[in-house]
Amino acid sequence: MNPPSRDDWTVHGPQIARGNLGTRSTVNLDDPRMSVGWTESPTPARVQDFNTQRWTSPAQDQPFMWDTDYGPRALELDANTQTSAYPHPDLSLPHPSLNLDFRMSVSLNPRISVGPTPFGHRNWISFTGGTWSGSWGSGIVLPGGQDSQIIIPDGSARLETNYLLQTHDEPPAHIAIKTHGWRTGHPEVLAQLANPATADQVDPNSYKFRLFIEMETGDERYSGKVNCGMWVGSGMRKGAEVVYDAYRIS
Repeated sequence: MNPPSRDDWTVHGPQIARGNLGTRSTVNLDDPRMSVGWTESPTPARVQDFNTQRWTSPAQDQPFMWDTDYGPRALELDANTQTSAYPHPDLSLPHPSLNLDFRMSVSLNPRISVGPTPFGHRNWISFTGGTWSGSWGSGIVLPGGQDSQIIIPDGSARLETNYLLQTHDEPPAHIAIKTHGWRTGHPEVLAQLANPATADQVDPNSYKFRLFIEMETGDERYSGKVNCGMWVGSGMRKGAEVVYDAYRIS
């Protein structure tokens, strides 16, 4: 991930200088870290070749690094700086919110390896069925859905799934679900998740399983609830089962 952009960087010819624009600050020029562009206008005498510059502090003898403090306060300040450059910076738009809307549990058939493809290693996993329940209804997941996933070299999985829900109504309604997202984490954790014998032992907080979710139906009892909705999901692998929580964006 690229670090947050900063607007206090200036360029003098081929050298880079960093400082508050239009201001002058007092610095210790005996500190080798100060010899490259930490004043308002660096001079040729102080700008040294990057290939020969010693990037260590004599006091701590540690490698010098640029500002990497991206904690909450730093991110907040950076966000405020960035929003000032937005179009219509004084315009306030409604904030979306997330609300837990339903949970779904799906049982999996054994994974079928399609093999290496131009996009990565393709796996095909079909579903034997499942259950779901939420704020607007409940029912079962019909057998026959599938997860067509791509595994990239670090073990992360790009997920694309299709499900068909059936409600407990009489007659039942049918709702199609499509999801796409990523399961990412440390390679050792992902290897455990891929093994049904060890997947139950993996803490869901040790990896990220995030999805975009969309639904559609022609049943008038549910069309107003799902057809124009948007959801994001958080999931976990539980042996030969996957469990999702879906959060409606409102």
